Amino acid sequence: MKKVLVAMSGGVDSSVTAFLLKQQGYEVHGVTMHLNSSVSIDKSSIIRDAALAAQTIGIKHNVVDCSSLFETSVIDYFIASYKAGETPNPCVRCNQTMKFGYLLGEAKRLDCEFFATGHYVRMHDGMIQRAVDPQKDQSYFLYPLYTTDTSRILFPLGELTKPQVREVARLNNLACADRGESQDICFIPGGSYTEFIYNRLDELPSSGPITDIHGSVIGSHDGIYKYTTGQRKGLGALGKRMYVKNIIPADNSVVAAEDKDLFVNHIKVNNIISGKLSLNNVSKCTAQVRYRSTPVGCSVCDFNGDECCVVFDVPVRAPSKGQSAVFYYGQTVVAGGIVSDV
Repeated sequence: MKKVLVAMSGGVDSSVTAFLLKQQGYEVHGVTMHLNSSVSIDKSSIIRDAALAAQTIGIKHNVVDCSSLFETSVIDYFIASYKAGETPNPCVRCNQTMKFGYLLGEAKRLDCEFFATGHYVRMHDGMIQRAVDPQKDQSYFLYPLYTTDTSRILFPLGELTKPQVREVARLNNLACADRGESQDICFIPGGSYTEFIYNRLDELPSSGPITDIHGSVIGSHDGIYKYTTGQRKGLGALGKRMYVKNIIPADNSVVAAEDKDLFVNHIKVNNIISGKLSLNNVSKCTAQVRYRSTPVGCSVCDFNGDECCVVFDVPVRAPSKGQSAVFYYGQTVVAGGIVSDV
């Protein structure tokens, strides 16, 4: 019997993942990461819920304390990105360093041939593909998997819709069947990310100018970390509806513009991670520059293995430095990287 380690968060997706794999004949071991150093393991609701699900399913379950690694690899990165005028993507970083970094290593240490998560995504011949459920598809966050042995990774939910997953949970008496889903950043549940960052800054943020696209000062801000490209809130009264177009850390300034000025025809992307299909071998593909944004046809220019220029077929609104740009050929993830310039 082949062994699989399943990352369990106590929610319906990871719980059903573990249940389905057991039904398929795997020897399933559940594991939960303890990520919040401010909450003790014995008082963590996440760990309690995951342990209950494992008990109901009838599988082994253990907890690994990853709070220190999570702090340095995800939270520190998150704060540094905003301080640098970028918009980070903590889910991509967490998948890369924690779930498919640390936990994939944990699977090896436990002699598990496979590692599984409750992501809505499919894997075919080592290539990541969009999930059947377009509303839940999470392929955008998973391109860093191409640095791992994808043959060891299982995604049982990729062929299912969310209602189907909940139905499996209900029919098998999983307590999480009807639990709602949080839209918050996992380490800032229900809170303000600006307050979270402020409380962790080494020094107080300095105020600076808000300028228009011509360089004229039209307002002021009290910290560039409070802004992201495309944002309207927090700019104050500027005489007309304005949005953040750019953030310039060197000048400690925020550039504001009208909505029509937020659209761009091209971006630069670096730190590119590719699968079997190289961007050099895909003449035409689509690019997605935010999780919920619409994929746009594009051409990839000057790709050198690490960075490239992306020219869009139609202008794209407010791509942000620090966000991921993910390239698709049909339903297949070709590659992904970080937006470095717009």
